[in-house]
Amino acid sequence: MIQKTRISNLTSSNRKSLKWIIFSVVVLVIGVCFWLGYSALKTINKITADSGTKTGLLSIFDNKKVDLKGQSDGRTNILFLGNGGSKHPGGGLTDTMMILSIDWQTKKAALISLPRDLWVKIPGYGYTKMNYAFYYGNQKPKETGGGGKVASTVVSEVAGIPIHYYISLDFDGFKKTVDSLNGIDIYVDKALYDPYYPAADMIRYDPFKITVGLHHMDGDTALKYARSRETTSDFDRSRRQQQVMAAIKEKALSLETLSNPKKITDLLAILGDHMRTNMSVSEIRSLWDEFKVVDMENMINKVFDTAPGSVLTSTQDERGYIIIPKKGIGNYTDVHSMIKNIFTTETIKTEEKLSIQVLNGTKKQGAATQVSQLLKNYGYNVVSVGNATQMIDDTTVYNCAGSKGEKTAKSLSETLDAISASKNSCGNVDIQIIIGQNNL
Repeated sequence: MIQKTRISNLTSSNRKSLKWIIFSVVVLVIGVCFWLGYSALKTINKITADSGTKTGLLSIFDNKKVDLKGQSDGRTNILFLGNGGSKHPGGGLTDTMMILSIDWQTKKAALISLPRDLWVKIPGYGYTKMNYAFYYGNQKPKETGGGGKVASTVVSEVAGIPIHYYISLDFDGFKKTVDSLNGIDIYVDKALYDPYYPAADMIRYDPFKITVGLHHMDGDTALKYARSRETTSDFDRSRRQQQVMAAIKEKALSLETLSNPKKITDLLAILGDHMRTNMSVSEIRSLWDEFKVVDMENMINKVFDTAPGSVLTSTQDERGYIIIPKKGIGNYTDVHSMIKNIFTTETIKTEEKLSIQVLNGTKKQGAATQVSQLLKNYGYNVVSVGNATQMIDDTTVYNCAGSKGEKTAKSLSETLDAISASKNSCGNVDIQIIIGQNNL
């Protein structure tokens, strides 16, 4: 009897202990959730300060979906701005300016890189390099609306498409993000040596070298890998930046990170101090949800540089080294056409590979060569260039391939603002283009 009583008392004691443990765990979980929610709230309101909206604690968990700007028109464009930050000389200038463009109909994405040295006109300031736009806007935020807004306005003028959103992140924030994730793993498929990588004082050099193979990179190494530009092409640089961003995304969403509350709050604190956007929290959530269906593996990558056949060229004078359109300062028509049609031409290039002839129907020498270089830069198969038998007023695209050439002919007509027509034969080519006076 005494033994049964002892067992009963022990069981009762164990039950009380179990209840206390459960209660403690529940309180702890609630406390952690509140802590994470509060940290997230502070960060979100910092990051989205430029959106003009303020987020409440409960709205973080609100799953209400909103339409993204540009989505109803079929295309959303987001400007990514990378800058040195306050601790770097010239840190207010943008080192990286890229447009992420999403075509909602085809579920394709394009990453478009614009040169920071492009000579542009900044509203309220005048002509200077494009990387100054962000800095200028931040110097007079009440008058200009801030650096992100000014940079978006200038880039929109250059690209010929609306910039719906922008996201800015400085170098310190980038490095701290990678370090807080305990580094990222990247396979380097091409050895890189840059003896001219700028040191922290932006005066001396800090040579950077990395070999082929799998590398575990800390924040400083990842930044150098993404930024190095002197001994490599801009296309390779953009590819490396995509590699780095993919590695960050993979590490941030890993179980190692998501199961560590402190790591999450550290990340939130870093982003709150170094990242800014004009997107609201609802728009960020909608972008996250919609982005899952976008084909990122086959992203279109376009880098505007001064390579042969490019629509841009470089010069050096009292203004220093600058990049300008070949058609003249402020004339971005070729850039507009390429960006506007980037999804159409990419689809056509994979579906149709038709031969194209470009003929000069104007009095301007070299007009056909200039247009052919533009089309080659798009990826069209221009096989011959020459002079037309007579002068014409309007540029005309002749489709001699029947139904097989309809898409290409239509795209070319839109690109060149040309008349579209058909012929039974164009000699030994599928499409013939005669340049008219309206194209000059």
